[in-house]
Amino acid sequence: MGQRRNRVRRHPGGLRGLTVVLAVALLAALAGAPAASAHAQLLGSSPASGSTVPTEPREVIFKFDQAVGGTLGAVRVFNTKGEEVDDVDLSHPEGHQRWLGVGLKPNLPDGTYTATYRAISADTHIVYGGLVFNLGHAGPRPKFTVAGLIARNETGRVTRLAFGVVRALDYLSIALLLGGLAFLVIAWVPARSAVAGDERWPAAANAFATRVSMLLGGAAILGMLVSVLGVALQGATAAGVSLWSSLTGTVIQNTLESRFGEVWGLRALDWVALAGLLAAARRSARWPPPTWIAAGFGLGAAYLAITPALAGHASIESPVGVFLPSDVLHVLAASVWVGGIAFLLLALPAATRRLHGPERSRLLLAVLSRFSPLALTAVLVIAATGVVQAYIDVRSLHALLHSTYGTLILVKTALLGALIVLGWVNRSRVIPALRRVTAAGEPPAGTGVLARRTLRGELVAMACVLGVTAALISYAPPVDLAASPFSAAGAVAANGTFSIDTSLGPAELEMSVEPARVGPNTIHVYLFDARTGAQFTATKELTVTASLPAKAIGPLPLQARISGPGHYTLAAAELSPGGTWSITLLDRVSEFEEYTRTVKVPIN
Repeated sequence: MGQRRNRVRRHPGGLRGLTVVLAVALLAALAGAPAASAHAQLLGSSPASGSTVPTEPREVIFKFDQAVGGTLGAVRVFNTKGEEVDDVDLSHPEGHQRWLGVGLKPNLPDGTYTATYRAISADTHIVYGGLVFNLGHAGPRPKFTVAGLIARNETGRVTRLAFGVVRALDYLSIALLLGGLAFLVIAWVPARSAVAGDERWPAAANAFATRVSMLLGGAAILGMLVSVLGVALQGATAAGVSLWSSLTGTVIQNTLESRFGEVWGLRALDWVALAGLLAAARRSARWPPPTWIAAGFGLGAAYLAITPALAGHASIESPVGVFLPSDVLHVLAASVWVGGIAFLLLALPAATRRLHGPERSRLLLAVLSRFSPLALTAVLVIAATGVVQAYIDVRSLHALLHSTYGTLILVKTALLGALIVLGWVNRSRVIPALRRVTAAGEPPAGTGVLARRTLRGELVAMACVLGVTAALISYAPPVDLAASPFSAAGAVAANGTFSIDTSLGPAELEMSVEPARVGPNTIHVYLFDARTGAQFTATKELTVTASLPAKAIGPLPLQARISGPGHYTLAAAELSPGGTWSITLLDRVSEFEEYTRTVKVPIN
């Protein structure tokens, strides 16, 4: 330990230089990264929201900006009484993986209908929404709103809680296996070789090996169980049903065909293979184990390390080149820390109990002095990658302080701070004390008690961190909420057109800006009754202004012309220079009532 610290001190400039280079490269990548949403965004539908179609359509189709999945009931259509009138035949119409549709029962009467969707995004999260359309002519006002129909088919609280527990246990199983393997290779094997002595050491090593087999085997069994349960719970969440109701061939098949199902299904098989390798390694009783076993462990562990990224935001949210490796490193570092502490507390005592006092002190010192720098490295990696991920997902101090997602990040940060304090106690007090008692040929005594207490505190804190991490997955990051169809930050299509679907008082506002470039732009504004989906005609006057706060330009008045019921066109709206323009709409519906919405529009 002392020689290692001296070597580091001889080259402070080199380490600082490398740190600066890496930090600059990372900041450059992040600065150039767009705040792209990982969740699927609704681009359009057939029939269109608020439209009237003369004849019954064959399907109701929702069109998204990325491939989406769904299970039984992902798209539903209801009449004005809230009765389901679709044929339950969910499909990707015309083979478009970005489209999700359902057929209708034949010979539906004219009137007003409400359609809802619960789609699985590429990042495995569920997105939902809906629309109202008329068949033939508008009918009576629907009994239920879109939000009410979605809530009526929402997964129960028990199922959501169970999914959170399963996610936390999933992280725990991964941490035990990855961290356990790292502990064996980096801490236990070198420590045992350095201090092994008389005839008691083989018995101690065998006792340790037995405990390790139990822990790794338990991790494999737990991993298999939570992987299977995770697939079932994802199906229940996507279908809006209970866990038991999701255990049908259709729901399970649809879930397995989704990105989440593929990743978690393969992980269940990976756990089975790892359990087999553990059994084979136990029978061989060799160290190092045979090459084929070691290679199998390496491949299986590597897949476990990348699955949280593959089944979440990191594999699709920009910048993927930064986010994905950062997430993998975060999982690896947390696993090394959690798994290592678990093995220190649950496996190492099996060996020390079979040794005399002085030998016990030597073994504890040898193991802890090797694990301590490993844990310190893990802390630094967790902190660095955590900052990267928080920036990508949050992007602003306001979002950090005023969102559930941000609050969970702050709680996780506080827990990591407590862990750092406990780690500092271990490095500054426990290890030096162990050196003293080892040099004096004494048993650990009070030093061993202090070590156990700090390690228990770290393990409890890390368990809380895993719980918070599992909860984080259940919430949409602020960067996704900012690009949600229900917010005032829209999306830019591949052709450059900016579009948004948000609210404006009692109306639903759909607005497009084309081509969203410097110079004259055409702006279309559509207003629909938020409850019925019909064109909103209560507007007495619509006032539109544009401003560019960064350049202190505006507000500039824009002339809105009526192009149809609830439809306004702003032709040749001059938006120059480039930047994020604020388009403010003021909708006066009576002498005493008016509603305002400001939309941020990026002009390139």
